[in-house]
Parts: sequence; structure tokens; C-alpha cells
Amino acid sequence: MADASNAADPKPFLETVPLFSGAPERALEVAASVVRARSFDEGAVLFREGDVGDALYLLAGGLVKLSKVDLGGHEKTLALLQPPEFFGEMALLGHATRSATALALSPVRTYQLFRDDLERLLAAYPTVSLNLTTTLANRLRGMDDEAQVLSYKDAPGRVAFVLLRLYRSGVVDLAEAGAVVRLTHQDLANLAGTSRETVTRALKALEREGVIETRPKEVTIVDAEGLEEVLHGIR
Repeated sequence: MADASNAADPKPFLETVPLFSGAPERALEVAASVVRARSFDEGAVLFREGDVGDALYLLAGGLVKLSKVDLGGHEKTLALLQPPEFFGEMALLGHATRSATALALSPVRTYQLFRDDLERLLAAYPTVSLNLTTTLANRLRGMDDEAQVLSYKDAPGRVAFVLLRLYRSGVVDLAEAGAVVRLTHQDLANLAGTSRETVTRALKALEREGVIETRPKEVTIVDAEGLEEVLHGIR
């Protein structure tokens, strides 16, 4: 883990972050003057569930995994984040502890926005406050959708949902053969809330349907519409 205090002017990046969408120029200038640049090596933990939180993170580069450990001691992946997402705000609202663990899945570049500065921005600029509220509402809606799918769908449907979520969020590498998800079966199991063995069987079923192709540590989505049909029980 290393500081990146000599990073370039953060304002052009901040303009792309959903938290500052449509915000006045002055809000961006204030934010740019107070954020602190930090970089993390692949495999570094940005923060752990239960830690005291004093800053939210604006993701400028790399891939971050948010996860929790359930009562049975199993890891559940909540999200895979890439730029220009922001995260870690929950611990700042109500002065709570971190609700999840954030892990760098690649070299990561971030900007930290500390609690006092965030509170001043929220109070001074209603657009920033509305953007935060909207983001939290969208995430809650996504959690509701996920809970329904993972509760009622069979294994292929659950894995199809996870693959489509990764596809829509851009956590894929585009290739001639399709969109490539570079995750292990265990990674997908953590996202689907099931076992690695169940995911392996589900991937084989989806491959037989002709909607994906599998290789070690990667899945290629060759037919996104077909994957949608599997999710909705049309196939």
C-alpha cells in the first residue's frame, strides 16, 4: 500500500464520479482540494468489516471486491467495483463501523474523501446530497432484486443472473468470441451465494445451452440474450 500524494489534478476524474454528477463547478473544486490520493497493491485490504471508517473511497483505477462473512463463516461477495464507482460511505453515515471488507483484485488507485469534508459538501451542495441518496436507493433496489433471484431461481438461473450483472456493469474483458469474465468458480460461487460445486454444475448446464464457454478461471458470454432467457425460464 502506498500514498499517491503527488497524483495529477483529481478534478477531471471527479467529474466522472456519480457522486458529483451535475454538481456545480465550485463543488468539484472544493472536492478536488480535499481528497487524498492513495494506491494499493493487488491483494491489499483497503478496509475490513468492523473497522472504524473515516473516509469514503472514489475508485480511479483497478478492481475492488466488497464482501461479508455470514454467520456460518462463509464469504459472500457483495459487489465487484471499477471506476468511477465510490464506496465506503455507509460507515460515515451515522458514524458506524465498516459493513464489509474491501479487497484490491488488481493494482488500485483511489481518492479518499474524509467524513468532515463529505459532510460539508453534502450540506453546501444539494446535488451531491441527492446523488448520494439516489446511489444508495439504487443499490438497495439491486439488493432486493438479487435476494429474489437467489432465493427462487435454480442454480443455472442464479449463475446466469451473476454473469449478466457482471456483463452489464462492465466487469468483463471484451474479446472477439464475446465478453470474458475472469473469475474462478469459487469467485462466482461467492457472488451467487452457493457452493463451488453447484456453480461448476450450473456452468456446464449453461455451456450445454450454448450461451457461455468456459476455460480455467474464465467464462465467455457468447449469447447474452440467451443468458437472459435462461434467467427468466424461457429456455
